[in-house]
Amino acid sequence: MPMPTHIRRLYAAAVLGLACVSVAPALRAQPADDDKPRKELSAAASAGFAKIQPLLEAKDYAGALALVERQLAGARSRSYEAYVLLQAQAQILLMQNRLVEAIAPLERARALAEGNANFYEEAAALDRLYLLSQLHYQDGTERKTPAEQRAAYNKALRHVRRWLATAPRPSAEARSLAASLLYNIAILDPAKIDRARLREAITHAREALILSAAKPAGQTRILLVACHLQLGEHALAAEQLEALAAAEPDSVSTWSQLLGIYLAETESAADPGAARAAGIRALLALERAQARGLLVSPKDHYTKVAILFRLGQHTRAAETLERGLSDGTIENTRRNWELLASAYRQVAREDLALDALGRAVEKFPSDGGLEFSLAQSLYAAGRVEDAYARGRSALAKSGVDQPGQARLYLAYLAYELERHEEARDWVAQARAEGGVSESSVEPLERAINEAIARREMAGNT
Repeated sequence: MPMPTHIRRLYAAAVLGLACVSVAPALRAQPADDDKPRKELSAAASAGFAKIQPLLEAKDYAGALALVERQLAGARSRSYEAYVLLQAQAQILLMQNRLVEAIAPLERARALAEGNANFYEEAAALDRLYLLSQLHYQDGTERKTPAEQRAAYNKALRHVRRWLATAPRPSAEARSLAASLLYNIAILDPAKIDRARLREAITHAREALILSAAKPAGQTRILLVACHLQLGEHALAAEQLEALAAAEPDSVSTWSQLLGIYLAETESAADPGAARAAGIRALLALERAQARGLLVSPKDHYTKVAILFRLGQHTRAAETLERGLSDGTIENTRRNWELLASAYRQVAREDLALDALGRAVEKFPSDGGLEFSLAQSLYAAGRVEDAYARGRSALAKSGVDQPGQARLYLAYLAYELERHEEARDWVAQARAEGGVSESSVEPLERAINEAIARREMAGNT
């Protein structure tokens, strides 16, 4: 696994420091408390360090590490030599991308420094705390069980909290690291989200945003979105996504998530006004994304139609469907053609609704169900003859739902057109097909028979 950029950057200076030590002569003893190990290296130790540098320059990290470990085995456990060697060991492990393995020597070096005033340097201690926080975080991401992850994350959190408490200046990066750790700890048990940890993560993340006002802070805002969503605070999550969309307008994931939040609000809002407002925000978000060439799949275009229907914008819905069905940006399906017809009906354009269904039948000539829908619409428009012709054509195809009921419907049409024998035949077919009740068949059958009897009686007189 490659070394993360933030860890590589942080440790670049430390590695350079190792190179300097490796060519330095034996350090002179510095004033120290009599009962504390002195901050000095022997001539032998310095000579050993001098051998490390050529190995590093040759990128023989395995050889350099082996040399450090041999020297470490012979060093006194609380000596300055051990302290420097432990840091060197950690540095070489980091250079090999063995991030988690570097934790142990760094922790031992930290304990030595904090236990010896002669070794302790504020700047080095802060760098080490921050690096250890990142490495424990990395360790947590690689652990397999929640318990192991929690332990590693908590260690990382303790270190970064100490860093924040002692650093001379605030840091957006450290605040973001703390926020990320708190979030990951909070959601380790999905059945028991730690809301207090999430609140603390939000506080750190917002402070990070303030500290990074002049720089991009996309990851911090994404973290805030995740926290607010976990807490059910969709409006606050949307606020952060809007800021992200303004800063990074070509991010598909940002627009998609923002649209998803607004659509969820339209479904969950108890107040009709709030639901409508959320629908308008969803529509505007989608249109803003599409203006940049994003969210332009057939599914996205259909989502726009659905939003327009929800908002009662049926004319715009029809326009969107017409354009989409023509240029292929909306799927050419029976459902979408029927939706187009429905949009026209909502604005009292029955002529256009019938035209849409007629074009749909041409697109799907083998779909009997679609043609039967056209027949019903023609009847509703008063075009009984056309409805009857379309109905008969539909029944010659497959796909008609409830074929018994469909035949009974044609029996009514034939009766209305005074084609009584045909009507009687349709009744017989409906009864044979099944799915019709005698209470619906018998009155029509009686009316047909009476009409035939009257006609025959009139013919005999």
